[in-house]
Formats: sequence, C-alpha cells, structure tokens
Amino acid sequence: MTENPSKSDKLDQPLPLWVMFLLTIYVLVIFSVLIFPFAGDWRWMYGWVYVITITINFTVSYIIINNRNPRVIRNRSKIKKEGITDDTQKAASSDRTIYPLLVIGFFGAFVVSSLGHRFEWYILPLMVSTCGALIMNAGLALVNMATLQNSYASKLLDINKDQVLVDTGLYSRVRHPLYTGAIVMILFTPIVLGSLWGLIPALLGALSIVVRIEFEEEMLLKGMEGYKDYQSRVKYKLIPKIY
Repeated sequence: MTENPSKSDKLDQPLPLWVMFLLTIYVLVIFSVLIFPFAGDWRWMYGWVYVITITINFTVSYIIINNRNPRVIRNRSKIKKEGITDDTQKAASSDRTIYPLLVIGFFGAFVVSSLGHRFEWYILPLMVSTCGALIMNAGLALVNMATLQNSYASKLLDINKDQVLVDTGLYSRVRHPLYTGAIVMILFTPIVLGSLWGLIPALLGALSIVVRIEFEEEMLLKGMEGYKDYQSRVKYKLIPKIY
C-alpha cells in the first residue's frame, strides 16, 4: 500500500510561521511553569539560563526542521499508533509502562531541582551550571539533528506503513542518536539548575530510555525490513565504540 500523493505532498509542506511562533511561546511557558513556581523565585538566574537557552535552541532548530523536513514535525505530533501489527504489538505496548517512568524522570528532574533552590539545598556554582547549559543544549541539538535526518522519528513506538530504514548521517554511526541526545539533555538538566538531588529522577529518565531501546529494537526487528542487517553494520546503540 502506497501513500496517497496528495496526502504525501501535504505532509511535506512547511507549517505556517504562526505555528513556529506558538511553539516558541509553548516552550517558554512550559519550562517556566516547570521551574519557577516550584523554585518560588521568578528572579532565579539558574532557571532563566535554562529557560532562555532551551527556548532559543528549540526555536532555531524547529525553524530549520520546518523548512527542510516538515513531515517529521507532523509525525512527532501524533498521539495514536498507526502501524502496529500482531508481530510488533507486544514490544510496542511497552510504552504503557516505560513512557510514564520517562515522564516522571524528566519532569521530576525539574521539580526536584527547583525545590532545591526554594529550600536551599546544596547549589552547584554558577560556572558549573553554565558549562552544564552548554552540554545540555548540545544534547538537545543532537536530538534535533537526528529528528531532521529521520522523517519517521515518532515519540511513539510505532512503524508507519510507508516507513523506510534510515541509515545515513547520524544513523550511520549509532542506531539511536536521538536517544543519545535525549539522555544528555535529561542528565544535564539538574546540573544547569544547580542541583545534585535532581540527578535522581534524571537517572530514572535516562534508564527508562535505555530500557525502551530494547523494546524498540525488538519491534523493528519484527516489523522493519532490513533492520537485522542494519544492526550488523551499525553495531552501537548510543555511543560509538562504547555502547
């Protein structure tokens, strides 16, 4: 079954600029809400370093993605799985357990770190926070580069009917570069916010991603042609020469 040409053309049309503007507002608001109310201080410098740098990163990256590969933005906005078969259903259903753990870890990193500021737990020096911001945003940039290179980089464990294997660019070095960037982003979020306690939920989020990879690869082996050969050619999941 092939995709309707008119539908395919529509998927590849850039989204309107006002959608990109709303994305910027959304990112600014969502991260502000995750940080400042729990910190109890809207003048918190560490929080603003995080919010401002990540908003700029998201905005610039998604403007580029929207111009070069708008299909992936639409794929990542899906909330319903469309390509699950009897063979892939069991692996894909792991989302029901792993995704909540990932969400708890990700958002918990913000909440715990912000509460650390409110209650004056140990705060890392501003220089450490600034270095953390550089690394955290590098992780986010890696996520966005992987997204740009893979039109089917969905947030859901799913295989679209028209999906093809991507084995070029970052995907020629590791099989899950998007997850590599996401783990870096999650782990360095508490560092940017000056917190060591925030690393506890961040580690939960990172470990959830590592576990999710195992289920995703099981799904891809059963549902995507050529994935077994891809595994033999690209041996590392996250970090070249290491893992």
